[in-house]
Amino acid sequence: MEKTPNLSIPYLAAAQAQKHVTHNEAIRSLDALVQIGVQDRDLTAPPAAPAEGDRYIIAATGTVEWSGKDNEIAAFQDNAWMFYAPQEGWLAWVADEDKLFVFDGTVWSEVSGSGGGSVNPVALVGVNATADMTDRLSVSAPNSLFSHEGAGHRLKINKATATDTASSLYQTGFSGRAEMGLAGDDDFHFKVSPDGVIWNEAILIDRNSGAVTFPNTSLGSGGGGVNPSRLINGDFQINQRVFAGGALAAGAYGHDRWKAGAGGVDYTVAGFGVTLTSGTLEQVVEPLLWGYDDLASSGVAISVENPTADLNITFGSASGTITAGSGRRSVSLVTGAGDSGNLTLKLGLVAGAATFGRVKLELGAIETGWQALARDQELALCQRYFQTSYPAGIATGTSIYAGSTSVMAVSTSQTQPFNWHKEMRTAPAFSFWAPQTGPVSRLTRFSSATNTGIPTATAPSTTGLAYFYLSSGFTANEIYIVHWTAEAEL
Repeated sequence: MEKTPNLSIPYLAAAQAQKHVTHNEAIRSLDALVQIGVQDRDLTAPPAAPAEGDRYIIAATGTVEWSGKDNEIAAFQDNAWMFYAPQEGWLAWVADEDKLFVFDGTVWSEVSGSGGGSVNPVALVGVNATADMTDRLSVSAPNSLFSHEGAGHRLKINKATATDTASSLYQTGFSGRAEMGLAGDDDFHFKVSPDGVIWNEAILIDRNSGAVTFPNTSLGSGGGGVNPSRLINGDFQINQRVFAGGALAAGAYGHDRWKAGAGGVDYTVAGFGVTLTSGTLEQVVEPLLWGYDDLASSGVAISVENPTADLNITFGSASGTITAGSGRRSVSLVTGAGDSGNLTLKLGLVAGAATFGRVKLELGAIETGWQALARDQELALCQRYFQTSYPAGIATGTSIYAGSTSVMAVSTSQTQPFNWHKEMRTAPAFSFWAPQTGPVSRLTRFSSATNTGIPTATAPSTTGLAYFYLSSGFTANEIYIVHWTAEAEL
């Protein structure tokens, strides 16, 4: 008997006997297959009490009467189960799920978005707009609402690797104007653009330390938008050691806070100009002095004034070059994640001698100009590391009374204590000289202008000296005078 190609409904044959049987079979098939709506698609065995006309999609693996009928539509008709094998493209509404399913030739799958259920998965979604393969979710509306479901709500943007971008982009006429997120690395960036092509970093938050930098904004306390320098004596105007210029051995100090690098240094200072002839000038920066635990993973700008030749710059593990030119010239560096504790700034030559002035190190990627401290403020910072009793411009060992410290002998072997000009970083190395004729490790008895024997300087601390000791070498209640230096460099 011939049947229709799609639903397999039997034809009536010519001169067929009992035509009503074939006709009724066709009607039953149509009743089962037109506007298919099944009760369930999860049963593997017939329900106990099906109603006439109930239909089911048989789940794998069918048993009893449904054995071997997986994925077929079972219809309870005339108190018996009739089975209809689906063809690709058939649709069926599943009542207990309120969803529409389609047969793909192998399995039944939910039609995305059917019945108000989940849209999962779906290639494109456009809400009052047309989605495409780049913008696969596209919404055109006055507002978009993402609300809670009884508690909190998080919007997640995930990227594959650190060098990819996960961000929110804000546009005018589909041209970018602002962006925030993980742009090309795992730090958090805030960027703006005037045209969607040129982008300027406004805020950068380091992923490791949480340190915030403002690459294009000055937030300094120096006034006039100038960030403070984190160097001491950057203009080389404090010179307590009375260094006349020339060669220094490795580690030796010249002008306050500046010392020779590992290979020594040769430099001179004239006015505010420093001429570096060979070697490396160094200054150790102490973050704690400026209120920081450390400067790891920090953006810094190092600048000088009017460099006549290129300068090699190193700060911590970061390095760069300040190129020659007029005005303030700078290089921006980012310290390494391991650059904790005190860090050394190194200024070296690229080729040939260089003259420059007013060295500055500031936090942030943009140099903001020079601003000098008052001399007494700069001197006080220098005296945290080195101080002397000699007047400015007078070298140690010079025979001079001016500036000397007076102490009284409280016995024949011990003097009173005395304090430094300023509290020092740590207990210093202490040296002293007699003002009368300048010999080292002597005191001068003021009343007779005679020098003592060699006393012991006892217990120098961050604030002063406990006393001088000289067994039977003092005259009790006499005044003794002394010149001294105290050094607590890093």
